[in-house]
Amino acid sequence: MVDEVTTMKDDVINANTLAWLVCSGVSILANTWSILSVSAKQKKWKPLEFLICTLAGTHILNMAIPITMYCVITLRRQHSNYDWNEGLCKVFVSTFYTLTLVTCFSVTSLSYHRMWMVRWPVNYRLSNTKKQAVHTVMGIWMVSFILSTLPAVGWHDTTDRFYTSDCRFIVTEIGLGFGVCFLLLIGGSVAMGVICIGIALFQTFSIQAGHNADKNKFNVPTIVVEDAQGKRRSSIDGSEPLKTSLQITYLISGIVFIYDFLTGFPILVSSLH
Repeated sequence: MVDEVTTMKDDVINANTLAWLVCSGVSILANTWSILSVSAKQKKWKPLEFLICTLAGTHILNMAIPITMYCVITLRRQHSNYDWNEGLCKVFVSTFYTLTLVTCFSVTSLSYHRMWMVRWPVNYRLSNTKKQAVHTVMGIWMVSFILSTLPAVGWHDTTDRFYTSDCRFIVTEIGLGFGVCFLLLIGGSVAMGVICIGIALFQTFSIQAGHNADKNKFNVPTIVVEDAQGKRRSSIDGSEPLKTSLQITYLISGIVFIYDFLTGFPILVSSLH
């Protein structure tokens, strides 16, 4: 029965490998276009735009390295005696799960920043959000890399190693400890992202439908600091127009829900199956 399931899984993978490779190429082009579009006219980077570009860059790396590697090796296996070895499998697993975690945490960070910006606009603009966004990205990459390289150096099931027969990269097949830790992080991050963007949507709708007094409460004016000679020294950006705010919240909501339903939940379901 197990052999039949494995054979069916291999057949599905072999039948869709070329399609995955084409989709990877399209995804790389689309994310590259997104980065160029966002950064084309940017003289002063904002935290939200920075986080969107880092998310797109992470998708590019995910498609270009682990996904392309898996597709190319699978295609070579179909037409030759080429097969996975220990080194290739460890590199694939480490890069795939590093970039998967980075993507997950980046989406959550994006939704958190949007909630913070909409729900507490004064505090958001008075805080050094650019520096915090950079530190957040650095922390995300560090934590994801450390956790995802542990299976390659020994944190896996030693009785049935994931790289000895084919390259079994499902987290529960790598090892119980790694699997539980990874799924808790993914599940918690997905839940946090949904909660944050839900609060941002609710707050945006409430402001739009509220009275003028409520709107003014969340309206932050642009503040410019000048010296005695009238030269601009620093500034604080004001609130966006309500229409723009709603459009940006819709954009972030779309990113969060597309990720959750096309990546987050499928990873959780396939890992627990």
